[in-house]
Amino acid sequence: MKKKIPILLITKDRPTLLEKVLLRLMKFTNWDEFDLWILDNYSTEANRKIINMFKYKYPFINIYATSYNQLAQIQNEVIKKLKADFYIKIDDDILVTENWTDAFVGVYERNYRTMSFGSVTIPINGFGWVPFMEIMGITNDFKTQFPNTPINQDCMDVAIYKDQEVNEFMWNHCLDLDQTARTFLSNQNSTFQDLICPHRYSIGAIVFSHKFWEQMGGWYVQSNFKGVLRKQYVYKKLANLITRFRADGPTYNKYRIAADILSEAYQGELGFEEREVFKYSQEKGLNIPVTTQGIVFHFSFGPVDQYLMNTVYQKINFNTSNHEHIAISNPEPIK
Repeated sequence: MKKKIPILLITKDRPTLLEKVLLRLMKFTNWDEFDLWILDNYSTEANRKIINMFKYKYPFINIYATSYNQLAQIQNEVIKKLKADFYIKIDDDILVTENWTDAFVGVYERNYRTMSFGSVTIPINGFGWVPFMEIMGITNDFKTQFPNTPINQDCMDVAIYKDQEVNEFMWNHCLDLDQTARTFLSNQNSTFQDLICPHRYSIGAIVFSHKFWEQMGGWYVQSNFKGVLRKQYVYKKLANLITRFRADGPTYNKYRIAADILSEAYQGELGFEEREVFKYSQEKGLNIPVTTQGIVFHFSFGPVDQYLMNTVYQKINFNTSNHEHIAISNPEPIK
């Protein structure tokens, strides 16, 4: 039996987006070929409700949850057990389109010998916004509207990351996600390129091999992480002791939450593993290929997240009604 390719979806606290993300994943993924693993990275209650709702409707979904917030650690724990050839990893703000997996598998198969990780074109992305505008034929429109804004590629020192008007301009050319994806591919006349990203790359939607992950020693975990877990363990024992003779569930929950806050187990350093994997890529001379074979959409991005929620979110045609999924046998969950 052919081994399925794991899709690792990391989530914590974007319940409104998570529902849209999961609906599109259900609609546009062939579950005969892929497995979905929701990595519940110390989710909020609202987030867990969405996860449980989808698990109830789609029993083949796998869930792996932690009692701490550490993106690298939760991935490492699951990858160690799965031991797949390669993985597609996405965050809970990545909106996929039809045949989205073809591009991830394609860029991996063409480049795995020389790459650290690969990705596909993402319009709201410090690298992907440039080829997206060129392929969609809107570069001149951008220059007319923003004559003093440089069109450069970088991880964060770029207008698409920090300028809300630029971000909104891009989204206004993407609002019908499915039509945008079709136009993006048809404009290339059945051809595509694997471009090489020379700078740090946002790792919200990537593909990477198990071999690379092993050679790197796993995704890098913050150096103080073990200390955080030790403190969390001590504080939770204290919470248990204080509430041992009480049947007051809400009181215990308050002490448990306090233990997490005091130990800092509820927070992780954003961008840590992204910085480290780029440094490793440079040290080992590995490439980061980004293909124009396919496209996905990254909703939340940098300092303009709230602005997007206020101005763009309601306009997007998510088009997830009447979706179907392929019935498959339920894989055994990781214990």
